[in-house]
Amino acid sequence: MSKPESLPPGQRAIPNFIIYRILGQPEVDISSWRLRIEGDVGKLSTYTYEDLLRMTDTSYTSDFHCVTGWSVKNVKWEGVSLRRLVMEAQPLKNVKWVYVESLDKYTTVVPYEDFIDERSLLVLRINGRPLSLEQGFPARIFIPYLYGWKSAKWVTKIVFTREYRDGYWEALGYHQRGNVWKEERFK
Repeated sequence: MSKPESLPPGQRAIPNFIIYRILGQPEVDISSWRLRIEGDVGKLSTYTYEDLLRMTDTSYTSDFHCVTGWSVKNVKWEGVSLRRLVMEAQPLKNVKWVYVESLDKYTTVVPYEDFIDERSLLVLRINGRPLSLEQGFPARIFIPYLYGWKSAKWVTKIVFTREYRDGYWEALGYHQRGNVWKEERFK
């Protein structure tokens, strides 16, 4: 167990993830699943799971923090740098937000500057294994200093936009950014 001061304010370490499926557990047909990148970009892109596996370029260990107050320490994350996907998409000037949609119809919005952070990741593997369906197979977002509701699972679409619009939890009063170290839980 780590020292409490190594955790963000209001968080406590637990040994395993608590799995949330607020909109239900989607079925994934990997042969037809695609990740689309669109919106205010110079290049629309579509990736298969195999494409993303070949692009895997990032691996690091970081804690995961849920807005409900629990954290899982020392999780190994592997996948494709979101910055790499952003560079390929060539966002237009003045993009400020990235809207993420999931297979289960879950949505969230992330500030562009957080989305392109060098630690921001499209996760394909966790703790040395492919994501389980419960953890968001085939791909999920992870930004280590944002609360877990920004880590959309079962990602199918990434939309770059100049205009803010609420995602699922943001529409219910959750913060637009969600920085764990600043306790940005609510608007």
